[in-house]
Amino acid sequence: MANNRKSSDYIEFYIGILLIISGLFFLLSKTVVHSGFYGFNVGGLNLSTGLVVIPLMFGIVWLVNNPKSFWARLITIAGSIFIVGSIIMNIRISFTTSSFFDYLIMMLLIAGGIGLLIKANLMARKD
Repeated sequence: MANNRKSSDYIEFYIGILLIISGLFFLLSKTVVHSGFYGFNVGGLNLSTGLVVIPLMFGIVWLVNNPKSFWARLITIAGSIFIVGSIIMNIRISFTTSSFFDYLIMMLLIAGGIGLLIKANLMARKD
């Protein structure tokens, strides 16, 4: 009986993962991503996208001249983080029009998958 329970736990786990993936697929297929060059806002100061590259360039120049410098590495890493942050902050995500039924199906798939994952994990811990 315990062996049969283990196999059904695996089946519930994988069905839960499939439900979550399908729900997220349908949800993400209804989204539209826009990007643009809006700049990077730091403490109320709006920096253009080109100015974000300056700390990275300064850090690389310093790192070439002094490869063991902690501050050069820190400025290079911070410049890289600023660039990635500005790219992420300039992305606009919006949802396309969908019916309530489509939205309900997406949420039910995700919630049902999460429920099956939790159930499979809790049952596996009881044994």
